Amino acid sequence: MSDNINTQKSRRQYGAWDKPGVSLFAVVSQEPLNNMLSMMKPLPMGSSDYDKDAYPMIQKSSAAENAVYRAIKFQVEQLALKRRLEMSSMEEEQRINNELLRALVQERKAEVVAKSKLVQLQRNVPELRDLQVEVNVATTALKVRQQMLAEAQARSVDKQAEREEAQAQQQQVELQVLKEKLVADQKAHAYREALINQIAESTEKRERKQHETKVQERQELIDYQKEIALEQQQEAEKWAQKRKQLQESLNKTFAQKQATREAEEKANRTRPQRGILDSYGPTTAAFVAKDMKRRSDEMQARELNSVRLGLQLCKIQHDRDARDELLMDLLEHEYSVKESKRHMEQMLERHAECYANHEKVGKQREEDKYFREQRANIGNDIRRDSTSFGERQHHMYEHRIASMHKKNEQCYHDMEQQAMANEQRRNADAEAARNIAATWAQLQEAQDAAVGQERLRVLRIQPQEVLNAMRPYIFTANEQKVLNLETSKHI
Repeated sequence: MSDNINTQKSRRQYGAWDKPGVSLFAVVSQEPLNNMLSMMKPLPMGSSDYDKDAYPMIQKSSAAENAVYRAIKFQVEQLALKRRLEMSSMEEEQRINNELLRALVQERKAEVVAKSKLVQLQRNVPELRDLQVEVNVATTALKVRQQMLAEAQARSVDKQAEREEAQAQQQQVELQVLKEKLVADQKAHAYREALINQIAESTEKRERKQHETKVQERQELIDYQKEIALEQQQEAEKWAQKRKQLQESLNKTFAQKQATREAEEKANRTRPQRGILDSYGPTTAAFVAKDMKRRSDEMQARELNSVRLGLQLCKIQHDRDARDELLMDLLEHEYSVKESKRHMEQMLERHAECYANHEKVGKQREEDKYFREQRANIGNDIRRDSTSFGERQHHMYEHRIASMHKKNEQCYHDMEQQAMANEQRRNADAEAARNIAATWAQLQEAQDAAVGQERLRVLRIQPQEVLNAMRPYIFTANEQKVLNLETSKHI
């Protein structure tokens, strides 16, 4: 901007007249060329006095004319310098202020337009919206993590203080316990010595008493053994007699049972044998009840396990069905988008074909109308003369043939011109379509470049912690290279 103002200032200088460049003796800074005076030439011999490139003052080269020329040029330069120096400073300042104000207004308008374009990009481009959402999520996660780390550090400091306080209390308690233990050891040592003396005395008394008791008990044992031996001898005699009686009774009982069994076998020889169920009693019923209870518990456990496994399988199946439905929805959406795009292309093609057919039909109708009019004109142009019928017919035929030939030539010429015009129009339409496609591609590339620059700007203003907290797939390869995120660790 300053260079432009300086350039305009250097160009807007006043000379001897109000319009710069019209003076014959204008200074170099007012001339459109480097040195206009050197471009002038004397009037050639024999040429007109009104030649454009001639001036009467320098027609002939002489010392007097050269002196006058230099004097006038010096006076003109002095006058131009004086006017330039005496030019109003307020006007110059006002002009500079106007130029500065105009440049500032243009810059402000450019800034407003750039800001509005930036806001429009941020609102309309999904990539920038997703990037802003990811930045907000990463910032929130980073703040939450920092808060958690601060709380954990505060808890660790509190725990360390509590641990130190507990260690101090533990040391005091250990000292107190050590003192109490020392006093207790002293008391125990004194009590132990007294107890040892008392035990020694009681042991001596007990041993003496035990010796006396042993002697007395030994004598009593001898007497008791003698009595026991006598009683055992008498008891053995009694048991021998009883054994003999019992043996006799057992023999009688066995004989009676044998006889009874033989009689029952004879009586029950025709009756069926006892089955297994005849031995079913209370004991067997208890065992059967326990076995049935065990089987019932096992069945209930198996049912619970099957229900739990069924719930887990249902959950897994539900998750799988939900994922499959999501994939199917995405595939259906993609298919519908492709189908709608293909349908739109087919509609455009059919519309173009219909438009072309409509044009062809219109051209055919115009052509038919033209030929009908020509045929009507040919019939109207037949001349009427007073010659013979044959000559008149011959002239009519020749005139008709010539008219038809002329009309056909004109028709073919019009058709050729119309075909050329149609071809030019189609070429112009194709060129316009190509220009529109190229312009659209340029606009798309410019928008992609602007989106990339805006993404880089948004990412550059974020701290490194926020960039590390963001998910890696958000960044493109260029952004990872520019922001040096290739070897960074992401949380």
